Amino acid sequence: MKKVLCVIWIAAVILFFIDWGMVGLSLLNGNYEIEIGVYLGLVCMVIIMIGPICKICKMLSNKCPYCGKTILSDWKFCPYCGKEVKVWK
Repeated sequence: MKKVLCVIWIAAVILFFIDWGMVGLSLLNGNYEIEIGVYLGLVCMVIIMIGPICKICKMLSNKCPYCGKTILSDWKFCPYCGKEVKVWK
């Protein structure tokens, strides 16, 4: 599932740049019918923004199994109680 989401995110980035390049070329040629391109670019932008936000939320949502305080997922020791915690991935 993680790889699928990564592929979707990368595809959204590539599609965003291609789409906005096409929109820019259309505007340079005097064609102002770009609604579909703008909407597609906005959808890609939302997907691009959701990726890092979900990663940050996942990192901040882990809790120490001993004291229950929120810790980052890549920490080996809890900074509050000092006990060793399992590394989440």
